[in-house]
Amino acid sequence: MCLCPFEMTKVKMQVTLPGEKGVVSDGAGLIKAMGEMNAAKAETKFPYGSLVPLWGRQVPYTMIKFVGFYQAQTAFYAYLLETKGKHQSDYSTSTQLAITFGCGYFAGIFCAIATQPMDNLVSMKGNPINAEKSFGDLAAEMGTKDLFLKGLPTRIIMIGTLTGLQWWVYGGFKSVMGFGSS
Repeated sequence: MCLCPFEMTKVKMQVTLPGEKGVVSDGAGLIKAMGEMNAAKAETKFPYGSLVPLWGRQVPYTMIKFVGFYQAQTAFYAYLLETKGKHQSDYSTSTQLAITFGCGYFAGIFCAIATQPMDNLVSMKGNPINAEKSFGDLAAEMGTKDLFLKGLPTRIIMIGTLTGLQWWVYGGFKSVMGFGSS
């Protein structure tokens, strides 16, 4: 909830084109943009106007991130046990961290797919010309195919890599602290 104002401002900054009239002035930094969003809070609903759409992306993302990672990791180590006869602890830390990254990337693919429609809608809603439209209107305007597929390959690469790296950092931290990797 504390990140909502930042996310809201980030989306506004992403969808406002240079020279376009909007709440955020051209070239404004994050703090200045947040001030401008706050000054126009009747229009922007700043700071918590995008909380529900944010939850619409983050709750599924987080659930899939954990379930997808642990399911992939369990299945992969079961496969290695069956085919190589080795347990997770039989592998070096660097190999375990590589597997952690791969399983995180795999989970990230599903995170990207599941949250793509809401991400597209939030981006559209952040554009001043769409401010008064409902999410249903925006979805109908975009069409089902584009709602689910527009920008998806790029999002898979971005979210897959980000999620893989998050798990890799977590696994590396656990390893350094003496708890093994993920």
